[in-house]
Amino acid sequence: TIRLKCSKKLTQKGFPSLRLLFSDSLLVQIIQIFIKILVFPLSCLHYARYEVLQHKQAVQQISSQLLYLAKKARAANISVTIDAEESERLEMSLDIFSKVLSEPELKGWSGLGLAVQAYQKRALSTLHYLAELSRAEQCIIPIRLVKGAYWDSEIKRAQVNGLDNYPVFTHKSATDLSYLACAQFMLSKTGAFYPQFAMHNAHTVAAILTMAKAKPAYELQRLHGMGEQLYRQLQTDTQGEIPCRIYAPVGNYQELLPYLVRRLLENGANTSFINQLML
Repeated sequence: TIRLKCSKKLTQKGFPSLRLLFSDSLLVQIIQIFIKILVFPLSCLHYARYEVLQHKQAVQQISSQLLYLAKKARAANISVTIDAEESERLEMSLDIFSKVLSEPELKGWSGLGLAVQAYQKRALSTLHYLAELSRAEQCIIPIRLVKGAYWDSEIKRAQVNGLDNYPVFTHKSATDLSYLACAQFMLSKTGAFYPQFAMHNAHTVAAILTMAKAKPAYELQRLHGMGEQLYRQLQTDTQGEIPCRIYAPVGNYQELLPYLVRRLLENGANTSFINQLML
């Protein structure tokens, strides 16, 4: 199953990022057959002032656009995941997510999910909030747990703004521990979350498999081109019992290049010892 990350602006006319690759007729067939989850950050929606100083207006404008896309996705049997962005936008993204999730048109639909970054110090608190939201709305929320990909910019922004502390952990070991703590909490909330663990680190994968024994449904995810050998072995060892989803970015060259560079750096850090073992 393919999971697409859109980087180009999305409008109420549809999904133009996908049309960069496919004709309209073929696009409809591909969406209905192969693409099960669409992932995009809220900044992709057509609103130029997605910032803290425009909180009220941003929530109102983006919520209406997200609701439109969510209804279209539901009709096409596609799940939608709101991607994680900078820490300063966390409150706005949660307000938008909760507002759209509570809309009567989406009642009973468990296809609207959210990505949570484990390197944020508020990650576990965010999951506690989402668990309460799930209980209030009586729905299962798909949660995509990631470690986070904007560490350098988070540190730099905190320094420029003169913050007393950083919004993210400054040591990789702390992020790894946070990821496992968040994973354990997600797995413990039966009926609240559908856990989606996005990772390429062999140690983290092994820890998740150990914690998730006899637990409710969950899935693992990897980026296209990363962790292939690790996940191939995982599928062999588990006889394909654990769903493994491939995450593929879609967009134009200028918007995708920074994203792909971050992924290349992550690939070298996370899987280098595995690559050495395979040589």
